[in-house]
Amino acid sequence: MAHSRRRPPLSSDLAQRVVDLIAPTISHNINVMDEHGTIIACLDPERLGSLHRGAQRVMAEGRSIRVEAPEPGVSDRPGVNEPLVVEGELRGVVGVTGAPHEVAALARVVALTVQLLIAQEHEQDAATRRHTDARDLIAALSSGTTRPDAARVRLAATGLSPPWSIALWSADRPREDAAAAPPASAATAVTRINTDSGRRAAVLHGALWLVSSGPPPRPDAVGLPGSSRHTRTEPTDDVEGLLAHAEESRALCRYGALIPPIGCEHPWSREMAVAVAHLPRRTLERMARRAAALSPAHRATVTAVGSTISMQAAADSMYVHRNTLLQRVERIRSLTGLDIRRGDDRSSLDLALYALTALGESHIHPT
Repeated sequence: MAHSRRRPPLSSDLAQRVVDLIAPTISHNINVMDEHGTIIACLDPERLGSLHRGAQRVMAEGRSIRVEAPEPGVSDRPGVNEPLVVEGELRGVVGVTGAPHEVAALARVVALTVQLLIAQEHEQDAATRRHTDARDLIAALSSGTTRPDAARVRLAATGLSPPWSIALWSADRPREDAAAAPPASAATAVTRINTDSGRRAAVLHGALWLVSSGPPPRPDAVGLPGSSRHTRTEPTDDVEGLLAHAEESRALCRYGALIPPIGCEHPWSREMAVAVAHLPRRTLERMARRAAALSPAHRATVTAVGSTISMQAAADSMYVHRNTLLQRVERIRSLTGLDIRRGDDRSSLDLALYALTALGESHIHPT
């Protein structure tokens, strides 16, 4: 026979906070009793922990109980005791002390108020747990030390089933040290995303991270500014692949400008960006100085030659004559010592341009 999941008992701390909040607004004492009829919250400390017979009757019969004349030797006092229903279950009792005919209507209002406040507290607690679980999950995935079996357990514990994907959002402008910065409204977006059972989000390493079951949402679908930077991975059933994507994403956060802007029309290679993000700072500076010597037209030439099948096609894509393109290629060779007609030289210059993007022009000092 199937058994329903037993909920934890009412928190006496939470019940007391609710009593302390409501009590100043009325002129009667309020008690909260647990499922056993024990007083767990009230304004009279001497009654805490005592057994309330009226509350026991409420729990047994599931209805309001009036106490007109308490039996000798019990802690009950005249008043009305109402069922305390939380999330559809009878979890305890709320009592209001006073002549029953005077406090009956008030007791019903107080009981409903207590129910509402406790439900709100539970929802806040649940939201906090979801946020904490999401942050712990993303920290584990991106740490580089989590084993695949442990990652799979964490993903399942947070309700995420394969295939999984990862998406990042960061502010358009990186921090002064070139690291990624969270986009505006990131905290609000995290709260909203974490209400979705198939997604978990957190702000970590200077970016908003989102781990999804299935494909991630569209770049503009999480309520962030359109000027944000964004990258995403394709869904994968391979937890090893997911861990690799998470470690790559953390590397990209070291240099926020390596994450492409939303709607970026220029070619962008995730592999190239990740490779550059892992290089030592001095190596990046050395490579970036080489690219810094190039004008915007020269940088566009490197991109055009690398993304087309011939020099004529590159010239056509830039709307220039082939001879003009060849002059630029020679000028690039004289400035950098690299001939972009050679595949290895062009790859070196591509890396240099990514290094310059990572650090920014203002961080490059001539030798």
